Amino acid sequence: MTFSKQDANSIRSRALRAISSNRAPGMQFAGYFLDFTPRRFEKAGVEFSIESGAHCANAEGIINRAALLYAADLTLAAANRAYVDPNVRTATLMLRVEFTGEPARGTLQTSGRTSGFSPRTALPESVAVGNVVCEGREVMRMSGTWVSPPIPPGVVMRGLPWEGGEDGRGRPLLKKSELEAPEKDVMRRVNKALREAPNDDLLGYLCYPVVKPAPRGAVGKLSVGMQIGNRVGHVQGGFLINAALATAEAAVPGHTIITGASAWYISPGQGKAISVRSTILQSGRNIAVVRTELFNAGNKLVLEVISNHSVAADQGG
Repeated sequence: MTFSKQDANSIRSRALRAISSNRAPGMQFAGYFLDFTPRRFEKAGVEFSIESGAHCANAEGIINRAALLYAADLTLAAANRAYVDPNVRTATLMLRVEFTGEPARGTLQTSGRTSGFSPRTALPESVAVGNVVCEGREVMRMSGTWVSPPIPPGVVMRGLPWEGGEDGRGRPLLKKSELEAPEKDVMRRVNKALREAPNDDLLGYLCYPVVKPAPRGAVGKLSVGMQIGNRVGHVQGGFLINAALATAEAAVPGHTIITGASAWYISPGQGKAISVRSTILQSGRNIAVVRTELFNAGNKLVLEVISNHSVAADQGG
């Protein structure tokens, strides 16, 4: 399969628009590229959507898991951010996802809610829950814990568009000659994906690690760039857990269905690449459990994930 000329041109235009919008403080490139759209933002709950298209779905019309996990993380973050000043930082401490098995086909709709930050801990924590629905079918459930840590030195935080911050889509469209090095890198990645992505799966090419089998599981390397970055320059949490699951899948290829995963965020994902290591904890006739660790350069632990994998019903014994 190859992208049609119309889809390829549309994706290039979308990428350039997202780069231009990303010049505004607040929302990151991925949010503009996926057109992550607010439907409701208040303390009683938040709702967002992503329209399906060639930029996020494969040739069968299934939205890539990277987009699901990005949307899940950002939705729960938004539920928590409804309780804080728009110019402060929040960060994912833990994220739990459960996949129902329903295909992510059609408009992706997310919702999340929380009761706010607890005063019991020195760094206040907030627990949020939510789900992802496509065409009226629940695709994924998620929950997680957030904190509000200090802002990194030299970084100025601004509210997201739904928090009253600038909507970068109002910024002028950049010319290719005006692009800076990281922006040119994104366009190169997009153009390469349009030529080489299997099954027209653009996000699978742009956002996944390169994975290979290892003696006790699998290993991978995630190339870091603006396409998976957050607004303080680290890898966005949803893309981190997606990289972990992609590597875990390779560790137990006979167990083709991921039913759920729990992720603990230890330190920011940053640098030119993130190393991934999946280790099989248990692999039975029907169920497998995999531990996956992500590391920065210098072997600093970024993320730890435990995932459950199952054999499909027509293959079990």
